[in-house]
Amino acid sequence: MAQAVASAALSATDAAQGDRGGARRSGVRGRAAGARRRPRFAVAAVAAGLALAVGMGGYAYASGQLVSVASAFDDVFLGSTAPTNVRNKVGRPVDAVATSDGVTISADAIMGDEHNYAVVYSIRRADGKPLGKVATNANGTLTIDGKTPSADFDQSVDGTFGAGGESYFYDADPSDNAIQMVTKMTTDANVIGATMRTSFRGITLQDKGYRDAGTIATGSWNLKFKLNYESDSVALKPTGSLEVVGTDGSVRNVSVSPVGVTIDYVVNGTEKAPASGRWSPKYLDLGDITVTMRDGTTMTVPSGAASSSEKDGKTVVSMGSFFDGMVDPSDVASVSFAGVTATA
Repeated sequence: MAQAVASAALSATDAAQGDRGGARRSGVRGRAAGARRRPRFAVAAVAAGLALAVGMGGYAYASGQLVSVASAFDDVFLGSTAPTNVRNKVGRPVDAVATSDGVTISADAIMGDEHNYAVVYSIRRADGKPLGKVATNANGTLTIDGKTPSADFDQSVDGTFGAGGESYFYDADPSDNAIQMVTKMTTDANVIGATMRTSFRGITLQDKGYRDAGTIATGSWNLKFKLNYESDSVALKPTGSLEVVGTDGSVRNVSVSPVGVTIDYVVNGTEKAPASGRWSPKYLDLGDITVTMRDGTTMTVPSGAASSSEKDGKTVVSMGSFFDGMVDPSDVASVSFAGVTATA
């Protein structure tokens, strides 16, 4: 079920629906490799590896979303924002396509909930020829000519302060010449309707030791489109006593959607940065999260990406974790973590 979320995003639109002041934008610079990764992201102003852009001024569009002046003017430099149509709750960007160095990259599908979203990109040669011999290795990792593909890219969303998640490649349709790259992100704000900007700088290959082993293309691919899709999230009622690494706290919200779980909680303490100046993310880790379905089956997902802030001696956290596949939220009986059980 490794590609279940992305496959559902690509196919759902073709199936019947049974179905602190000032503007802000988070930026995540990533390297998507062929292997599926589920790294921990500690998202804060001092988190390593996170590019953070905060506009000094801004204004509200008719939608009410505050955007930076730079964001408003980038229509001049990057072109207008591609619209996104919604069909069967899945977003389909319209003409979010760029070609450079003989390779075309397009944003094809978006799905998620208020704080967790997945975007599916397709990468193909513009001349219709294959990128190489596409296969999967024993670990289920996509390979091209026996090597794993890697993408160097930036991804940012208006109206958010931080984001983190994972990315991976797969092949949705072996009969065509494209491969797909999926980014799955958790943010600290509702992103539905926000503007997404993604910039790719290169598609390369890596050997088994993750060393550079070839180049597919280098160039500049800039995509800008709306994160339009519909959420099916359902709120759950938490009970129990939250405890995170020996510190008590409280749970503000637990919700489950087809793609994952979102947990908002408060820890009654703050973390002091050690002498090294590095920020410790211990309050952002709830450990394993157990999801129990109404038929009695269970699945376990690890804590996902989280963002936090400190207020009145407490740490306020929002954490999201993706499922490996898709679930019907109405089939979820409970979600349990760190001494708390939230029920439907």
